[in-house]
Amino acid sequence: MPLAEDTKSLSPAVERAIRLLKLLESKPMHRFALSEISRALKIPKSTALNICAVLVDGQLVRRTEDGYKLGRRLVQLGSAYVNSVDLVREFYDLCRKVPEDLDAMIQMAVLDEELNAVYLARQDLNSGLRLGLRQEIGRRVPANCTGIGKALLAALPSAELERRLIGVRTLPTLTDKSISSPAQLRERLEKIRQAGHALDNEEVLPGVSCVACAAHTSHREDGLVGISITARTDTMTPERWDRNRELVLSMMKTFQEQL
Repeated sequence: MPLAEDTKSLSPAVERAIRLLKLLESKPMHRFALSEISRALKIPKSTALNICAVLVDGQLVRRTEDGYKLGRRLVQLGSAYVNSVDLVREFYDLCRKVPEDLDAMIQMAVLDEELNAVYLARQDLNSGLRLGLRQEIGRRVPANCTGIGKALLAALPSAELERRLIGVRTLPTLTDKSISSPAQLRERLEKIRQAGHALDNEEVLPGVSCVACAAHTSHREDGLVGISITARTDTMTPERWDRNRELVLSMMKTFQEQL
C-alpha cells in the first residue's frame, strides 16, 4: 500500500508546518529566529530550517534578516476561501439539522449601509406565519424594530453605530412597541450585548415574536451576519422562549464553525 505509507511519512512534516504557521500567527509582528521556532516546536534546528525553507518557497512564510514571518500567499488563500463560501447555502445546510416540528421560521439577515436589516434567506418549519413574512428575499426592515436587526446593530463597533445615527432624531416604527428614539435604541443595544441575544416582542408585526443573535464573519464586508427564530407570540411559552434562544445561539455557533 504505497499511498498509505507515503501519507504516513508526510504526516509529521505537515503537522509541524501547521504548528509553525500557528506560531507565526500568534505574534504576527514578531520575527521568529530559527532557534525560537526550534524551541517552540520542540524539533531540531535542522528540521525547523527544512520546514521553513519549504514554506518560504511556497510564499506561506517569508524570511527577513532577523527571522521568519507569515507570507503573502496566505492573503491569497484567505481571499480564495472567503470567495468559496456561500452564506446562503451554508444557512440552508444548517437548517436541515433543525427539527421540522419547530413551529417557527428561521431567517438570516445582514445590515445595509444605513439602519436596515436585509433578509437573505429563510426556512419555514411549520411556523403558521402569514403576516407579510413571506415576501421576497431581499426585503428591508428597520433594524431597530427587528430582533435580528438589533442583534446586528449591537455587534457593530461603537464608532460605526454612532456614524449611522448621526442626524437621526426619530427612528421608523412598525408597531406601537417599536423603539422610536436613538437614546432608547442605545440603551436596548447595551442590554443585548450583555445578554448575547436580542428579542423582538411584536415590534415588527402584532402577534409575531423572535429571538436572534449576530456574529462576526469574514465573508461580509461589514463582518456581520445574523440568525433569528420567529414564531407566533401566542405559542411562545417561557419554555419555548428558552428553547428558541438556546437553539439560535447553538445554530450561530455551528454556523461560525462551518465558515
